Amino acid sequence: MSESRASSPLLGKATKPDQEDAEKELDNKTSSLQAFFNIFNANMGTGVLAMPYVIRLTGYWGIILIILVAALGNYTGKLLIYCLREDTAYENLSKSTYADLGEAFWPRYGRVMVHITNFFEQFSHCTLFLIMCGTVLHHTFPDSFVSESVWIAVVSIAVLPCAGVRTMKHISWISLLTVIVALVTSTCVLVYALAHYQQWRTHELASMKFKEMSIAMGIIVVTYSSQAYLPIIEKSMRYPGEFNAIMDFTYTLVTIIKFNYGILVFFCFREHTEQIMTLSVPHGAFRISLSLAVILTALLFYVVPMFTLYDIFEHQLNIPLFSEMKDEPLGCNKKSTPKLVFRFVFILLSTLVAIFVPHFGLLMAFVGSFTGTILVLIYPCLFHIKLHYSTMPWYHILFDLSIAVFGIVGCVCGVVFSSIQIAKEYDFYRMWGIEPDE
Repeated sequence: MSESRASSPLLGKATKPDQEDAEKELDNKTSSLQAFFNIFNANMGTGVLAMPYVIRLTGYWGIILIILVAALGNYTGKLLIYCLREDTAYENLSKSTYADLGEAFWPRYGRVMVHITNFFEQFSHCTLFLIMCGTVLHHTFPDSFVSESVWIAVVSIAVLPCAGVRTMKHISWISLLTVIVALVTSTCVLVYALAHYQQWRTHELASMKFKEMSIAMGIIVVTYSSQAYLPIIEKSMRYPGEFNAIMDFTYTLVTIIKFNYGILVFFCFREHTEQIMTLSVPHGAFRISLSLAVILTALLFYVVPMFTLYDIFEHQLNIPLFSEMKDEPLGCNKKSTPKLVFRFVFILLSTLVAIFVPHFGLLMAFVGSFTGTILVLIYPCLFHIKLHYSTMPWYHILFDLSIAVFGIVGCVCGVVFSSIQIAKEYDFYRMWGIEPDE
């Protein structure tokens, strides 16, 4: 890198072109404030809308779960960056991404393992955004007699242009916009709850139940699934030495927002708290306005995981068909046909999954328990132990193993319980709004 060349004491005085290159590269780096917003966006998203439902499932135990998952996510996020930056016995590998660590962990299949896990994670997020739209529309316009699945099919038409997205240029701004809209919407619900504090029943909270705790943990993990983006964020920083401090501050702020919004909104609606907090508000113009804002948020945010999915499939998995195309720009021509076809197929598949499993909270719990837990809790700890085993004290190894085991147990229990609940909720006739023949 030109920056390291210009600052190295082993080299003579940098030439003017070298200095200009170094200054240009430094200007392209993000400030600490921008890094904060990037990490904040990655961990906030639309997940705050589901926090009251988490409290409904778990009561005060939900606050403990939110804080625990946040603390572990913060730790493993910094662990990933440590593994990327510190010297190991595997210095023949160039480590700059999450997938690079996977390759160092398991040279033959590690890279593909990380990419496939992240692929299913991003695909599931796309599905969740469609379900969110369908659920909100169905509950906002109950007199339309249109089922959630039909609404999802209609909404999917609006995301078809995502197949033509070419660059990440505007996606970061879309991400920031969606987080702002989600926070404003959630704040409106919070203000409504505070204005109706006379209705609060602070003692009517759920007791601890293992099944509900497992489902709630999956939902919480989804809202902290930022590990795949952290290496890129840290690498782009102008002052990477400040990364850990920014992580601590951001995770603390996000966690305070999540459990406060969750507990205060739940106090107001109690057993009427819905999977998406805006649906807890009584019917009327205010609720319709909130619902439209949520739909806009979901549709805008859909492009973020979908573009990540495109990048993994077209550039990271080394599929021969796309490897031959290299960096061929996307356009309305014959060479772009395979990319466009597969992109439309991905959108269609996410729509079909959303149609046949239209249960936002339960699918969110399944995704968080499965791919979310693997990426946030399991992989970072296992990678750290493998790469730094020879220099780690025994208690540090034990601590990382404990987190990995906790993640594995949470993964298995969350997947099992959320799958069972999805199977119980699945009803073909009710899903499509059709009355079965007697």
